[in-house]
Order: sequence, then C-alpha cells, then structure tokens
Amino acid sequence: MEEFQGALNSFQKDWLQLQEKHSSLVMSLYKLKEEETSCVRSVKHCRNYMKLLKHEIASLQKNATGDEITILEKAKIDILKKEYVLRDIEDVLPRTPGLYLRIVLGALNISFANKEDKFRYKNDYERFKIIISGICAFLAFLLYFYVQNRIVDTIFHFLLVWYYCTLTIRERILIANGSRIKGWWNISHFMSTAYSGIMLIWPRSRSYDEFRDQFMLFCLYLNLVHFIQFQYQISCLYKLRTLGCRHPMDITVDGFMSWMFRRITFVLPFLFVVYGFELYMAYNLYVISQQSYCHEWQVPAVSVIYFILAMGSIVTVLQVIRQKICAPPPIVLHDHLTKKYSFAVPMKI
Repeated sequence: MEEFQGALNSFQKDWLQLQEKHSSLVMSLYKLKEEETSCVRSVKHCRNYMKLLKHEIASLQKNATGDEITILEKAKIDILKKEYVLRDIEDVLPRTPGLYLRIVLGALNISFANKEDKFRYKNDYERFKIIISGICAFLAFLLYFYVQNRIVDTIFHFLLVWYYCTLTIRERILIANGSRIKGWWNISHFMSTAYSGIMLIWPRSRSYDEFRDQFMLFCLYLNLVHFIQFQYQISCLYKLRTLGCRHPMDITVDGFMSWMFRRITFVLPFLFVVYGFELYMAYNLYVISQQSYCHEWQVPAVSVIYFILAMGSIVTVLQVIRQKICAPPPIVLHDHLTKKYSFAVPMKI
C-alpha cells in the first residue's frame, strides 16, 4: 500500500506539471496568434506603402536630372531588396487558402508553423510524384503491350484522376507555404484531372478502341520522362539550395523552368516530343470526331484539352527561354542570395 501511495503521489506531481505545461502552451499559442495577426497587418501596410513609393519614383523619374536620378535609382533598388525580404516574411505567416482549397478543405489554415514541417511536406510531395509516375508507367506498359481489358483500363483512368486531384491539392498547399510554382504548370494539372475524368466515363466504343493504344503509349512515355526528370530536378534543386541559389521550398515541375538551363537542358527535346505527341492526339481525336460512327462527346472534349495543354506548355517553355536573360539588378539578387545562404549555414561565433 505504501508503494502504491508513493506511486500515486509521484503521478500527482507529474499531472500538475502537465497542467502547468499545458497552460503555458495555451498562453504561448494565444500570444503567437496575436503576434501573427499584428505581423500580417504590418506586412499589408508595408506592401501598400512600397506600391505607393514605386509609383512616386516612376513619376519623379520622368523629370529627374543629375543627382536626382541617382537618388531615385538607389531608392528603387532598396525597395526591390525589401520586396524580397517581405516575401520571405510572408512565407512564415498564416495564409488564407484560395478558392480551390476552401471548396475542398473548407476555411482551414494550411500554413505550416515551422520550416521543418514545410520541408517534410515538400519532400513527401516529391516522393509521391516519383512513386506514382513509376506506377503509372508500369501500368501503361502492361496495358499497351499485354492487357486489353476495359475493367483494367477503368482502374488506370481512376488512378490518373486520383493522382492529378491529389497533386493539385498538394500543390496549392505548397504554394500557400512559399513554393514558387509557375502558374501554367499548376493549371495544366487541373486540365489533366479533367481529361482523366472524361477518359474514365468514356463508354466502350469504336472511337475509344481507336484512341486507346496511342493514349497508353503516350502515358508510358510521359511518365517515363517525368520519372527521369523528377530525379534529376531533385538532385539539381538540392545543389542550388545548398549554394543559396534557389528558394528552400522550390519543387520539381512537369515542364521546364529557368533554373534548369545550366544543368538539365537535355530534357527539353523529350518535353517537346511530349507536346508534339499531345498535338498529334488532339488532331487524331478531331479526325475521329468527324466520322459518322462517332457519337461520344468525350472525343472532341479530350481533343480540345490536349490541344490547350500542348500549346500552353509550348508557349510557357518558350517564354521561359526568352525571359532567361531578364533578371533583377545584380546587386539586388546578390544581396538576397547572400541573405539566404547565410541563413542556411549558421554563422560561427
């Protein structure tokens, strides 16, 4: 009984400590929420102020002469530096989800509290893409060469719908946590979700049978390219982040971005083959839709989506190539990268 009483007293002490820690945690969270709200207001105020200052600088530069031009240029560069810093500040503040996430998840705060959680979620996203791309490539290989079964086709189409839906949700969460994803690559996943859903409900017909094999071949090639591309991009991003040349939350993309120029330009021909394949399928579906035996609305719908996907990707990649020479003033870029690099590596005291 004495041992039990001692254990009970020990537990009571632990229980009181737990209550104290919980009370302290609640107070800290309350204070954190107040600080976050205050910081969000300050960020909005500073951003509006910078817009006003940039407008004033643009107006004054029209009639500026001599020393005034130098002063205005220095002020303009200083504002650009502060915009980079402001962007980094916003990355750690809570954000309201966009319309898409509000529809899917509701009014939920999807900002991660610390960078470790952000990196963990980003790495999980990368693994998800690589694993599913490998699975899709394997299934497309089986369906193209060995399996001719509508039920298995339906399972494959359902996998694609689930994959692209999940991808769009994860990408919106990553964007809300600081990832820079070029708009078109995110939009293309919404369109891929749409055509995958249409393929899922496309009834068994002559038009489907005519299109099926080239679709499976396209999926095989597309996922192989993406699988290889993601592997190289992850390695490339790791090196660039280590050097302080890329944002820590940058992720792999299905297309091509400016940071790939020096390291993985070899993927460009493979990507243009993908876009050419999409244009070919769009044209082929258009031809099928003109035949007398074709009565399915899915045929022209998928044709239009493939055409938009191909043209959008081609235009985006060409814009990236054209805009490669455009960059912030060197002093601004160097200052921002130095800041990120010094943050990534703790300073010795």
